[in-house]
Amino acid sequence: MKMVAVADVLAVVLVLGARLCSALFSNISDCDETYNYWEPLHYLVYGSGFQTWEYSPEYALRSYAYLDLHIPVIKAAQAMGLSKVWVFYAVRVALAMLTGASEITLYFTLKRRGFGHQVPLLFVLFSSLSCGLFISSAALLPSSFALALSTFALAAWYRHQDFWAVLCTAISAIAGWPFAAALGLPIAVDIVVMRGRFLPFVRDCVIALCVCVCAPLVAADSYLYGRLVIAPLNILTYNVFSSETSSELYGTEPWEFYFLNGALNFNVAFPLALMAPIFMLIMSATASLRRQVSAPSSRLTAFHLAGMWIWLAIFVPQAHKEERFLFPIYTLVALSAAIALARIQQFWRALAPTKLHFLGTLVQAAVIVVFALLCASRVASLYKNYHAPLDVYARLPDVVDTSAASTRLCVGKEWYRFPSSFFLPSHTVEVEFIRSEFKGLLPKHYEAANGTRVIPTHMNALNKEEPSRYVPVETCDFIVDFESVATAPLEPNYGDDASWTRVACAPFLDSAATTNTLGRTLYLPFKNLDTGAVFRDYCIYARRT
Repeated sequence: MKMVAVADVLAVVLVLGARLCSALFSNISDCDETYNYWEPLHYLVYGSGFQTWEYSPEYALRSYAYLDLHIPVIKAAQAMGLSKVWVFYAVRVALAMLTGASEITLYFTLKRRGFGHQVPLLFVLFSSLSCGLFISSAALLPSSFALALSTFALAAWYRHQDFWAVLCTAISAIAGWPFAAALGLPIAVDIVVMRGRFLPFVRDCVIALCVCVCAPLVAADSYLYGRLVIAPLNILTYNVFSSETSSELYGTEPWEFYFLNGALNFNVAFPLALMAPIFMLIMSATASLRRQVSAPSSRLTAFHLAGMWIWLAIFVPQAHKEERFLFPIYTLVALSAAIALARIQQFWRALAPTKLHFLGTLVQAAVIVVFALLCASRVASLYKNYHAPLDVYARLPDVVDTSAASTRLCVGKEWYRFPSSFFLPSHTVEVEFIRSEFKGLLPKHYEAANGTRVIPTHMNALNKEEPSRYVPVETCDFIVDFESVATAPLEPNYGDDASWTRVACAPFLDSAATTNTLGRTLYLPFKNLDTGAVFRDYCIYARRT
């Protein structure tokens, strides 16, 4: 019993420690996180920030109610006297701990629902150590929110707590991301078809959707937008039913994008997860030969695997693909990989001579070690190669005179790496855009104190460039830019311009100059190994006076 207790404590410490690291050291890898979530959240709290067309009352694709969930954390951080940068990190810690709590809940559920001791342990290792969870767990994104809530729903389903499974799925889909409802399909099939609980299921859905989720969400969004708004319905209409607009305006990727992405973030665990159904079929087909019943909880496990495959079946065919679209199934990938690896060892122990049983344990240990090393290398690479924007913006209080009446901080080609207004040390510091080679639609500042209700001018839903977004570079007091080897007429290196001087810099990987894929994806601490990684300066430049 003591050994079990120690293992449980270590599992909890491992998960929470990994999540804390995610909150403090992960990058903002998607400008959508900044401009569609951090910026409107900053506006709700501090009264300033950028607004995208999705938040225009004309379209109302995004939910302010989702952002409202984070305001209590911000108020608590402010009450502690934290600066805005540390308020930013406080929110990330809260998000990461929510994901960590869902992982821990699922871990203990697996232990108590007949999965033995291997599957829960392997799940914790695959989940806590994975690069995928490092990236996603602390992100201010509905897909990350759906990751945590769908994991809670899975744990509740395994415990036969149907209402909580339905409620978590509803919160995930309505308050978070509508597409997350797809992960509730296996749960619904199990409750309604396999267990014949149709009326209780309908009752739970009505209570969860109408009373607990939709009513407060619609009320909050309608108040802030100034008209009746059902944001989840609007985003579904835009992405699925609209013939005038399309998410493909923001880029498309080939069919294999998600499989390559899964391999990058989960390395050996991702193919294991994909092969889990095969191993389960083998275990089931050979149960009689091995004189054993099939694997425990096989019905629930089969439906769980169906959830991951349903998700892939929906998103792989879509032309518009982004890494964050896979976030909701990351704990499912970890669990599928754990089930596969456990079943492989069970199969080996059943068929191999007793004296060779140790080989199964060695293979299992080798897989975990390889997985952990590759994930650690990938995480270290992300931090070392791409963390400079967060480091540089955090130094703004040291280089900007916050007592000045106004300070104009400009960004050109680096507009998409702006981490958010939480990094601006004072309300007198304002970020503006200068022209670059980018020709799409940039966000704009909220126009008024009641900006959530005002239809902003010069907005469109077609990603068409709006020249009104730009200010002349001559009006800028500071510029944040990256000295890339790839320059263009509108994207010079300001370090070569005598009008500007560096005041804060950090090394950043120049992907255009780094031709070796290894140098871009992994960190290898071997002095004699040339990965071809080329670093240049990411800087704040001050105008010379």
